[in-house]
Amino acid sequence: MHFLSHYYYELPAKSPLFTVALGIPDLAPHFSKGYNSVIKNSVLPNNPLLLQIHEGILSHYAADKAFHNSPVFMNLISLTTQSFLTEGLSREKLRLSVISHLAVELMIDRQIILEDEQVCTDYYTLINNAEEKQISSYFDIFLLHETGKNFLSRFQFFKERRFLFLFKELVNLVEGLSRIYKNTTGMEFTVEEKQRFLSALNNIDTTIRYSWKEILNAKVYE
Repeated sequence: MHFLSHYYYELPAKSPLFTVALGIPDLAPHFSKGYNSVIKNSVLPNNPLLLQIHEGILSHYAADKAFHNSPVFMNLISLTTQSFLTEGLSREKLRLSVISHLAVELMIDRQIILEDEQVCTDYYTLINNAEEKQISSYFDIFLLHETGKNFLSRFQFFKERRFLFLFKELVNLVEGLSRIYKNTTGMEFTVEEKQRFLSALNNIDTTIRYSWKEILNAKVYE
């Protein structure tokens, strides 16, 4: 599940700190390692503001578990992979199942924006109102100082770029996929591959448009 999908899944809107925390596991490098080895085994903060952060992190993991186990999501990954293959993309060269997983997540964020751009505007407004001092304190109480610094650095860039709005255009989404894939594997898509991905995502776009709410509107982990 991508950033805007996490926010949409938790609507109606909650606090700025809770909303920021929904993105911590994805923005903070190696956060899950620190969460599993330190935070999970520690006494929870009794500060209500820090608890909002903690609850946002827990909600992220719970939502991801529900999302990734959704039959609709798994079917969309299969259909997207098939669309990639139909466009001539190589399963031998590229990890198409991984790319399909990422693509479906980004495409759902795109559908949210296309349906109601105000959702994305509200999301950025909320995270811009979060007290970074409280976020830093959350990491500090678990002695994850470096993780906290890295998160806040990335968080600043994330807020300033407002790149989620770019997903309105599929060509920007393909560029995003290419950057994520390069960061993960060290290999960027070629110009020809980008064009093939663009064609494949155009072909699957309508299917995702009419099925994404089946996943995000189902609160299966209450």
